[in-house]
Amino acid sequence: MELLVRNAEGNVADRHRDYAAKKLSRLERFFHKATKVEMVHTEQKGRHRLEVTVFADNFTVRGDETDESMHACIDRVSDKLERRLRRLKSRLIDSHRRGGVKTLPPALVEEDPHVEEHGTITERKHFLIKDMTSDEAALQMELVDHPFFVFRDADSGQFAVLYKRKDGNYGILEPEA
Repeated sequence: MELLVRNAEGNVADRHRDYAAKKLSRLERFFHKATKVEMVHTEQKGRHRLEVTVFADNFTVRGDETDESMHACIDRVSDKLERRLRRLKSRLIDSHRRGGVKTLPPALVEEDPHVEEHGTITERKHFLIKDMTSDEAALQMELVDHPFFVFRDADSGQFAVLYKRKDGNYGILEPEA
């Protein structure tokens, strides 16, 4: 598994890289083919922010943490990703036992653009759209830890937006023809 570290300041020490590689390599046991782990580090006012994205088995799993200690950030984000992967694995096993989905849905990667107070678009992301059910979209949305998820409904063939409601349930926005 390849560990890619992105950092504008270039201040990630080799010992932190080695520690992150060691901790994140534990996640390989959840996958058949883990291709790449991308770690983005930023530091502001003495606090480290770490965003880790794992690309494996057609899934994309993302987690981020902020802490004063780089080691604590790495530990917390590694634990968060491990919990998500354990939950994913149990859901897939339960679904398979109930006679549900036989194949895993490919990952959809999307990031909501960060909009400044003046409404300027500061980031633009592109992602693949694949047909999937609303249950599969909810699973993908949890894996990337976003408040909404865009997908094409496998039944109707139309685009839909799945979002997390304040009460913890999900809502779907579907266009009218």
